[in-house]
Amino acid sequence: MSQANEGCVILACLSASPSSERVIRAASRLYEKHRDTFLALYVGTVESDTAAGRRLQANIDLARQAGAHVDTMESGEIALTIAEYAKRSKVTDLFIGDSVPSHVLSVRSISDQLIRYLPDTSIHIIPDAKASYYPKVYRRGQDSALDVRDLLLTIAVMAAATILAILFYHSPFSNSNIVTIYILAVLVASVLTSHQLYGIIAAVLYILLFNFLFIEPRFTLLVYDPQYLMTYFVTIIAALITGSLAARLKSIAWESAENAYQAKVLLDTSEMLQKASSSEEMVRITCTQLSSLLDRDVIFYRIAPNGDIGIEAEAFSANDEGTHPVLTNSEEDAIRWTYENSHHSGAMTNHYPESEYRYLSIYTTHGSYGVLAIRMGGMNFTAFEKSILLSIVSEFTMALDNESINREKQAAEINAETERFRSGLLRSVSHDLRTPLTAMYGNAVNLSQNSGAMSEAEKQKIYCDLRDDALWLNGQMENILSMTKLENDPDLELSPVSVDEVIEESLRHLDPHSEEHVITAEESDDCLFAKMDARLIVLVLVNLINNAIKYTPKGSHIVISRQKQGNLVSVSVADDGPGIPDEDKQRIFALYYTKEHSLSDSCRSMGIGLNLCDMILKAHHQTIEVTDNYPHGAVFRFTLQEAEVNGNE
Repeated sequence: MSQANEGCVILACLSASPSSERVIRAASRLYEKHRDTFLALYVGTVESDTAAGRRLQANIDLARQAGAHVDTMESGEIALTIAEYAKRSKVTDLFIGDSVPSHVLSVRSISDQLIRYLPDTSIHIIPDAKASYYPKVYRRGQDSALDVRDLLLTIAVMAAATILAILFYHSPFSNSNIVTIYILAVLVASVLTSHQLYGIIAAVLYILLFNFLFIEPRFTLLVYDPQYLMTYFVTIIAALITGSLAARLKSIAWESAENAYQAKVLLDTSEMLQKASSSEEMVRITCTQLSSLLDRDVIFYRIAPNGDIGIEAEAFSANDEGTHPVLTNSEEDAIRWTYENSHHSGAMTNHYPESEYRYLSIYTTHGSYGVLAIRMGGMNFTAFEKSILLSIVSEFTMALDNESINREKQAAEINAETERFRSGLLRSVSHDLRTPLTAMYGNAVNLSQNSGAMSEAEKQKIYCDLRDDALWLNGQMENILSMTKLENDPDLELSPVSVDEVIEESLRHLDPHSEEHVITAEESDDCLFAKMDARLIVLVLVNLINNAIKYTPKGSHIVISRQKQGNLVSVSVADDGPGIPDEDKQRIFALYYTKEHSLSDSCRSMGIGLNLCDMILKAHHQTIEVTDNYPHGAVFRFTLQEAEVNGNE
């Protein structure tokens, strides 16, 4: 067994056997050492309500706890499916349990077959005499027909048949059974081996052995009875037919395993594309998947509006050094032709066949998106590779379409929300600002026309009303301008600012009626700094304190405090007024939400102050909340990111 190198991919083969726990723990120890990729695979079907099903689920849970990504696949060809999965996942170390065959004629174990299928993979075999035995699988027909193991197996089968035939020859039973024994041996050899050639070899051995050992004259190869020639001919034909049927069944099993693997690959690719947050990530996933599955270099080109060709993503096979080619004029022409005509070109096509790459146009219902380039290396796609390629490209284009539709939907929702905001703002400005403006105009006219007939007290009251209306209008316009700025540019430049200085500054901009309340800023020996836009945080505090002034009776206490909470600074504005009902707490930060209150003038509440506070805190990536103040009242609390300031700043 060899140790995995850096960048290793570990695969643990799961089963319903209790020994599978040892396999998982052995793979987990290697994973703990390298901390790379840990996979676990179960191939087959087990009823969940059986003892085997429960053991399997326990082993799957153990693998997940060890940090493995678990996959399950249904296939009767276990070794073949594991080998295909390992190749596609570029597994470097494979862990599997094994059991020793109980007799000489047993089929090859799963581990033996994996060693044959995966010569470049380190296979760690965890012995267990009690492990479940796996059914035999065969390699595909295009593999080399010559195999020493199959040849030895054929010889062993024929040797066993010969020993049994000799026993029959010296027994009282009829010697005609010897022919039956040899024909059965030929059929067994045809089924157990991986190529029909071995069935023919078994038939030839049958002819030679039977003729040499049992036909008079014995121990020669002379045949005097023509009936035996017909028997030999029929035996060879039977071996050919049996071998052909066995090879066909093996091919069907291989294709079934390929189809199961293809379905698994497409499912995984579809899930990854659905989780992708952008088209750029989708391109990267598609290139990586295709490069891994096809073992070829894959590059995705984007064509700019001015015609420039740029690489958006690239993925290289394990055998490549990871350098993308320098585009020649011919290659650029091929890429542009593919993009403009929404067709494939390049190597082994009618357009630009001299190219080393095959170019595929990626286009959606919204138009061409880019060009996918796959290095061919002088070898065309197999039917399986072509099927995988077309399926993944189809999934990719569907994901791009969905992403484009979602982007348009989000843009439409943003536009609708912006339009709603503008319409609501205009309605509020036209309706809510009209009353104070009318009052100011009326007071101004009254002063200009009747000043001589008014007493000094009446004049002072009008002056105070004019001042209050002007200050209220100024505050609302400040809120509206701040909201508009945040809507257009939500990215703020934050800098370390003293929280105490911000609180002091906010107290200088309060409602004139603040003198009717007891407002206190708690002092502390700690000097806290936070990252903020100081002007906007002052606006938050002014809105919160003015709200407390507006909605609490005269003489109420309003307390501004701040304290450190981990790496945050918490700032709160608490009052001992009537408080806020629970049903209003969830809606109080909504735009244009106002609440009728006996202590406030409803015409003086546009419903944007608290919403602005929420917007400002979100722009700071922080939150604001309202809770009850005991025994009565409300507490508005928001947080800011603490800033560390050295003594020189």
